[in-house]
Amino acid sequence: MYTAFYGLREKPFALSPDPKFLFLAQSHREALAHLLYGIEQGEGFIAITGEVGTGKTTLCRTLLQRLGAESEVAFVFNPKLSGLELLKTINADFGLMHQSDSQRDLNDALNRFLVEKKRDGKRVLLIIDEAQNLERETLEQVRLLSNLETETQKLIQIVLLGQPELDALLETPELRQLEQRVSVRWRLAPLSAVETRDYVRHRLRVAAGSARELFTVPALRELHRLSGGIPRVVNVLCDRALLAGYAAGAREVTPALLRRAAAEVRSLARAGRSRRARRARPALLDVSLAASLVAGVGLWLWLSRAPGALPPTLTGPVAEALPAVEAAPPVEAAPTVEIAPPVEGAPTVEAPAPIAAEPIAEALVVAEPPAPTQIASYPPPRDATLPALGTLLSETPAPDSATASLSALLSAWGLTPEERPPRDLDAVLAALARRRLAVLPLPAGDLATLRALNHPALLRIKAADGASRLVVLRALDAWEATLQGVGPTGAVRVSAAELEALWGGEAWIPWRDFESLPDIVQPGTAGRSLVWLQETLTTLGFYAGPPTGRFDAQTRSAVQAFQRSRDLIDDGTVGPRTKMSLYDAVPRYEVPRLQPGREVG
Repeated sequence: MYTAFYGLREKPFALSPDPKFLFLAQSHREALAHLLYGIEQGEGFIAITGEVGTGKTTLCRTLLQRLGAESEVAFVFNPKLSGLELLKTINADFGLMHQSDSQRDLNDALNRFLVEKKRDGKRVLLIIDEAQNLERETLEQVRLLSNLETETQKLIQIVLLGQPELDALLETPELRQLEQRVSVRWRLAPLSAVETRDYVRHRLRVAAGSARELFTVPALRELHRLSGGIPRVVNVLCDRALLAGYAAGAREVTPALLRRAAAEVRSLARAGRSRRARRARPALLDVSLAASLVAGVGLWLWLSRAPGALPPTLTGPVAEALPAVEAAPPVEAAPTVEIAPPVEGAPTVEAPAPIAAEPIAEALVVAEPPAPTQIASYPPPRDATLPALGTLLSETPAPDSATASLSALLSAWGLTPEERPPRDLDAVLAALARRRLAVLPLPAGDLATLRALNHPALLRIKAADGASRLVVLRALDAWEATLQGVGPTGAVRVSAAELEALWGGEAWIPWRDFESLPDIVQPGTAGRSLVWLQETLTTLGFYAGPPTGRFDAQTRSAVQAFQRSRDLIDDGTVGPRTKMSLYDAVPRYEVPRLQPGREVG
């Protein structure tokens, strides 16, 4: 559906395995090396574990390609078998068709086959996928297979692939003999942030036939956070995000599109769990309904004994008083909270959480949905009690917010206030232009982009009264944001999550083009501005050539390396965002910063 829109020949993130999309991260390469080493050394048992979706099956397919024709391999995909059924499956996979149900006959046939293959100089492997599902007695049968050996060598080598539960299973006392025979063991790790980026770019390049930068750098960082670096989850989120981008007519996938995709995937996963729960437990409905009625009566009687008094949990946040229905842990302060009905009018109301408040990786794997997260707001100095940000904004008239925001921006740049206060956004932008400040508009920005650009920004935020106000983002780290032009104190700190929940993405970032640089896009561009660019990139450690004053391939590569270090799209062009970041990186330019101590690289 979206392939033609994005210039792709096929879907890049299909879940079905396709050898041409193979991408081996560092953990996969090391695991493959351990596998090949163990097989070459004739080790009896090899165990590879990893979380769901980390690429165990992909690793196994790669191993089979490396082994070649000198190996005979039996691959068991469904290990939920008895010992006898497993033995029959193994023999059938090796082409040994016997009708006998005698375990002895099956073992004898397998032993003759193994001896024959050893005489022919062939290696015999048994690979069991999803081995954590093996019953203990079946694992004991697997151990007995390893007893098939000559005086000097094992006749069969066994590779166990499974989830981390396999490690726990092998460590049980009943299986200590098997655990002692596992001579090579490796656990697959999720992709790192850099590997996630390279994985996405690799699949896009294969699907398009050439490089395609369809995900912004902040989006790739958000993708890693949401997916936890699990390749299967990366595929699901990327596919959904591209579909959402196609529907929205967006040529690039932004963090906002990824969060939308994550929310959709979470809702589908939860709906699936709900359907399964309804099918599995229809008879429990009447029981739970009766229990709820009894619990409600009990709670009413308890409350009626102390008029006006509420239990401790009901005076706390709603997120604590009303936990998620499925598997939410009870709150210690009020053991009856599990059966309490929803209470209207609880004194404290939780601030709305943004879509991306939780990674999606667990939502696809774990049975319980995550519990709601309370979003804290941070008070200004003097320990004053701060209302919710939306309420605080509604107490400031829109013209006053424009005036306060302009004053905050001018102060950040070391400029004097305007004599005539602005009344709206257009007046603020006009005043900035009069002070020779350029403005980079962001119609659909996000906090990750603002962190990357590292300049104070003018934001339009929705207040509690439904209207919008202008505020200045003056500082931003991973958890908190400092806003100016808000409330009676003029500055307030809030959680980054609360800000993101109320901010629609509109921003205007003032910046100064100190060197009056033209936008540099085409190779071959020449001039004094190129000399400055090359010298600056040399100072920052990205360019090692002479200052030729020409935009050549070496200079473009240096620009791309700098862009990657600043979480920008590494397209090699020098536009407003790259120029802003260059000035930000050079100490001699007096640039106000959201994160003053940030270093390049």
